[in-house]
Amino acid sequence: MADYTLYGHPRSGNAYKTALMLALTGTAYDFELVDIAGGGNLEAAYLEVNPLGKVPALRHGDILLRQSHDTLRYLIEQTGQFGPAGWDEEARMGDWGGFAVDFFGYGLARLRFELLFGAGPGPVFDYFKKVADRGLGIIEPHLAAHDWLVGDRPTIADIACYPVSSFLVDAGYDAADFPGMVAWQERFKALPGFGTQLDLMPSDNWPPQK
Repeated sequence: MADYTLYGHPRSGNAYKTALMLALTGTAYDFELVDIAGGGNLEAAYLEVNPLGKVPALRHGDILLRQSHDTLRYLIEQTGQFGPAGWDEEARMGDWGGFAVDFFGYGLARLRFELLFGAGPGPVFDYFKKVADRGLGIIEPHLAAHDWLVGDRPTIADIACYPVSSFLVDAGYDAADFPGMVAWQERFKALPGFGTQLDLMPSDNWPPQK
């Protein structure tokens, strides 16, 4: 039994952030699948772990973390990896953590949902496309000029942004229009310990059969 237990599901981008941080730092963990599609996140047993009914949750001894951002920060403290070198980098990592929510979570992720599972193009899609377009207009020029989001090495800023960045094509964009971001994704996937959602959070019933 590992010291850490991750509760999550491979469809959750936030759970994937935590799983990536664990894997990239070489931290052993047990994985508990929370059946989101089947309502397992709202069952009494899981609500004792996280009353919000959200994933991820990360248990380490008596510590129980319920927000992906907190898990990344905590694992910096525990492993000494992917963290800042001073307050300037600390602040920039915070910027990109917010970006991952504000522009990728409420942009790319929502567009992908509308195209794959929702109503498709329409007023809701158009609303979130403005958010996604603005976010891509921020991150692409940065990655055209820098290998990583903060400093000269991968940090939790990259770990926070990578999962939803992988939705680019499913969200309706042409990857060829974003060479800086695609090159960064390839660098990220080459990091020791990298794995896909299903590599790091195995599930027999995801993706769903069509």
